[in-house]
Amino acid sequence: MNLRKLGFAITMTCSLSPCYAADQAAQVMEPVHHFFDALGRQDKSGMLAVVAPNVEITSVQQGELRRRNMDSLAEAIAAHRGGAIAEHIHDPLVHIDNDLAVVWAPYKFTLDGHVNHCGTDVLTLARIDGRWIIIGLSDSERKENCQ
Repeated sequence: MNLRKLGFAITMTCSLSPCYAADQAAQVMEPVHHFFDALGRQDKSGMLAVVAPNVEITSVQQGELRRRNMDSLAEAIAAHRGGAIAEHIHDPLVHIDNDLAVVWAPYKFTLDGHVNHCGTDVLTLARIDGRWIIIGLSDSERKENCQ
């Protein structure tokens, strides 16, 4: 009887592990989704609400690095008047180690519903005081092969 209980306990522990990992990944993705939803609403304060202070976005475009302060980017997004904008990520890969996480996700950036450019976003997040926040953002950006 005790052996049966031990087997059940081991089975439950092993089966709960993937659920815990999925729950952790969902928690990491919350600020990521919040950031891109706010970007689509052109909501500067919404974007910055899930980003650590003084974060820069680093873009790799045609072999060149371009850096921009996140406050400046959020201001430019909020001031945009050339039609609806959105950044759609898909198939994110989430890696977590304790209070550090990385999200790797292909994206398409659209203007008025038309793809303007695409690439891959890499977001680094940290859990500070029990809350996941974006502490770094990098992307590749290209105009070709954005089907």
